Amino acid sequence: MTIDLTVPSYVILAVVVYYVILFLMSRVHAPAPQPGTEPLVVILVPARNEELVLDATLANLTSLRYAAPYRILVVNDASTDATARIADDWATRDPRLRARHRTPEQAGKGKSDVLNYAFHQVKDWVAADDPWLAGYAETAIVVAIVDADGRLEDSALDRVAPYFADPAVGTVQVGVRIANADTNILARMQDIEFVGFTSLVQVARDRLGSSGLGGNGQFTRLAALASLPGPPWTPGALTEDLELGLRLVEAGWRTRFCHRTYVEQQGLEHWRPLLRQRTRWTQGHYQCWRHILPLARTRAVRLVTRLDLILYLLLIVTVMLVSSTVTLGLLGGTGLVSISNDYLALIPDGPPRRAAILVLSALPVTIFMWTYQRHSGRPVAWYELPAYAAIFTLYTYGWLVTTAFALTRLALRRGSWVKTPRLAVTRS
Repeated sequence: MTIDLTVPSYVILAVVVYYVILFLMSRVHAPAPQPGTEPLVVILVPARNEELVLDATLANLTSLRYAAPYRILVVNDASTDATARIADDWATRDPRLRARHRTPEQAGKGKSDVLNYAFHQVKDWVAADDPWLAGYAETAIVVAIVDADGRLEDSALDRVAPYFADPAVGTVQVGVRIANADTNILARMQDIEFVGFTSLVQVARDRLGSSGLGGNGQFTRLAALASLPGPPWTPGALTEDLELGLRLVEAGWRTRFCHRTYVEQQGLEHWRPLLRQRTRWTQGHYQCWRHILPLARTRAVRLVTRLDLILYLLLIVTVMLVSSTVTLGLLGGTGLVSISNDYLALIPDGPPRRAAILVLSALPVTIFMWTYQRHSGRPVAWYELPAYAAIFTLYTYGWLVTTAFALTRLALRRGSWVKTPRLAVTRS
């Protein structure tokens, strides 16, 4: 029996072409929005056992520069460490900051549940005309999500606020960097991954209207959250950020990406917690396939936006396609299986075709590394680039492992949410 790899090879080529198009689009940034009336920004910090990082994060958030008022709401999800004390201490010293504490009976149900609790708390304060919100109406309030290990760039609020001058904009995501990228090679790989994705894919998708939300550094209009049926963040969602972005698009809101600022977060320095985290992300991504049909059916959204979002949801299977094609190709080279492949048959066989295959194979990682060097706060030395590119290529195959774990969990109907561990930090 002969296995024909021609069709899978061309599918992979189509994916490469798609990312090349995104790269070319990312080279031309959308014009920066003109400043308008600055909204009140309420920064939500969900916190469950965050004593290692919370103090430094609140020190960062209370020192931001912004032309209008902003507030910070820490929601302690029944922590058993010093999280509650740290939050209360900050609330005592800074009137812009409030801390709310959930009981053990309420807590432990995942990030979505904490964010929905905070959303209703802010809504209640608006309804009660609470002075803490400085008289701002629901339509003039933006809710930002910053994880307990996150640190916003000083001018982040000033750079994001102008996007909301457009009443059609429901949410804005900022870039993400890894604060401890210099610690070890695994943390560096995550920095390459995040900076490459946000500076290439997100910038391009901003022009298509399909930029996605991350769990950290997302800004959403309170009125947009209130417009969604039921709780804004889907209860039990493993990727509540992706889910929220899709729901907002389906409701007719526009999503944007701000490339002019960023949020830093901790990278994981060991494989076991990283694989656990990525398994949750992968499983959550597959859960979001339930949005494919609603996106296809809605007429309130541009066709190109809907097509790109559907493609983004489906492209998660690429890692399995590439891995299986490469594996079968290697087995064919050893003679263990019989392989046929008419990929790039229009190019003469021999060195010309092999050169073309090599260039196309190296193109994605080359684009990614070029993007990283251009936009990273910690670029690597030029002579290290080939080694980092090779390591990053191997690193991406970790998604194959997490895909296997995620599909197993889906088959077994397991949807538990495991918190990402933190590393101790001090104020900078």
